[in-house]
Amino acid sequence: MRIRNSMKNMIYIYACTLLIVILNFVVRRVFLDVLTVDYLGYDGLFASIFSYLNLSEMGIASIITYHMYAEIATENTLQIRKLLSIYKLIYRIVAAFVLTAGLIVSFFLPLILMNADIHDSWRFIYTIYFLQLAATLCTYLLAYRRILFVTHQRIYVCTSVDTAINIVSVIVRMIILLKLRDYIAYLIVSIVSNILSNLIISYLTRRDYPEITRIRVTREDMKALNLGHEIKNMMATKIAGTIYGASDDIIITTMLGVGMNGIVSNYRMISSKLQEFIISAFSSIQASIGNLVYDRDSDRGIPFFKALDLAGFLLALVSASGVMCVSQEFILDIWLKKESLLLPYGFLVALSLNLFIALLGNPMTYFRNSLGHFETDRNYMIAAAAVNVILSIILGLTMGITGVMIGTVAGHLFIFMGRCVVVHKYFLQKSPAGYYLLTLSRFVMLGISVTATMLLGRLIRAHIGSVLLAFLVKGVLSVVISLAIFLITSWRTESFAILREYGSKVWSVIRDKFRNKTA
Repeated sequence: MRIRNSMKNMIYIYACTLLIVILNFVVRRVFLDVLTVDYLGYDGLFASIFSYLNLSEMGIASIITYHMYAEIATENTLQIRKLLSIYKLIYRIVAAFVLTAGLIVSFFLPLILMNADIHDSWRFIYTIYFLQLAATLCTYLLAYRRILFVTHQRIYVCTSVDTAINIVSVIVRMIILLKLRDYIAYLIVSIVSNILSNLIISYLTRRDYPEITRIRVTREDMKALNLGHEIKNMMATKIAGTIYGASDDIIITTMLGVGMNGIVSNYRMISSKLQEFIISAFSSIQASIGNLVYDRDSDRGIPFFKALDLAGFLLALVSASGVMCVSQEFILDIWLKKESLLLPYGFLVALSLNLFIALLGNPMTYFRNSLGHFETDRNYMIAAAAVNVILSIILGLTMGITGVMIGTVAGHLFIFMGRCVVVHKYFLQKSPAGYYLLTLSRFVMLGISVTATMLLGRLIRAHIGSVLLAFLVKGVLSVVISLAIFLITSWRTESFAILREYGSKVWSVIRDKFRNKTA
């Protein structure tokens, strides 16, 4: 049943995510043809500011989620109702705090943008800011009931609703860009679509889970869950994670200008959308991971982790190789077609390494989310934030945008190490030293894959006249070489045998489902 539910989630999420990714790339192209890159810079900067304000959430979603997995495993409906009510109450308090803090921060915008090269009126900038503040508040007030579909392995329901609303939203935003050239209207459509998605999903949870209604919770209920202790442990991790994730936009805008932040967002879009597409597969099995972690009678947890880890490496190798080898050609020749929007290749290398680390660590992140123990990797998160900020500023002064990205990669390594420690200590119950050596060898494989692709691509490019064909050939080369390296190094390992076994089970589910439909 877990495999069937995970497969259903994965199919829905992959199809929907792919469609949305393609539409978003089209919208970005239209956006930059109609408006200036500075607007992208403002968007990234304000999103980072609200990430800091969202610290007041203190990781409540993660804490409630992994408590939910335990209660769903035992079918404790009363406790699930209490958890959902606590979740709603806390999010209302957080929304009130974010509103107050957002209003206060607005007075400091001239100071934050003091060194930025501003071409727009302050009235326009404040309008953008308050629209994004409204979008943040809507999420806290409306989106909390999504957790029911997530923890019941029915995330495909949320994905279907989000996709349908997103398609309409993308079409409307493109019309606005082409006909009105109005960025404010563009933002308003995004906010309205977000509200509609959350309202529809809220209605569906009430329809599908009528027994999970709001219940009055007392101080004793809060104490029984020990949320205060867990929030305290999570707080340092949350603060450090936010500083790590949100500092780049502020550093880039302050040091290099809002326009540079907008250009960087194009590269990040390639990386983040690819990462989003891949991670969607893992998110579809988050509930299965949670069930395995809390199923005391199951002996499938460790083999499942090994298979998932190897799959994560495969996806990381193929993705990072592709981004490193063809992103420049994609931006210049296929997508945006503006040389002024290109960044140094050194930045692209650092961005690809950051993607590689993220995808390598993604399976461990999902196990960590189910295991809890946020206090264990707290110091690693603090180190990641400190290293990222300090190195990004120092290297940014000497190396520009490439230096900022190198600082980000260095900080990410500490996050990766923290996830390793949690999973190995509390789930695998062994030292992570051997896994660190394995990870180092995987970085070497990435280097071999990229080097081979670039050399072969350069030889073949001289004999191909079409820009599009050259791009496709290089992209295919990247995938083929990455797969070859993966198979050569993994074919005889225990993890590959386990992955192949799970692959056979998945194929059986797909085959049986197809036969039932055609019967």
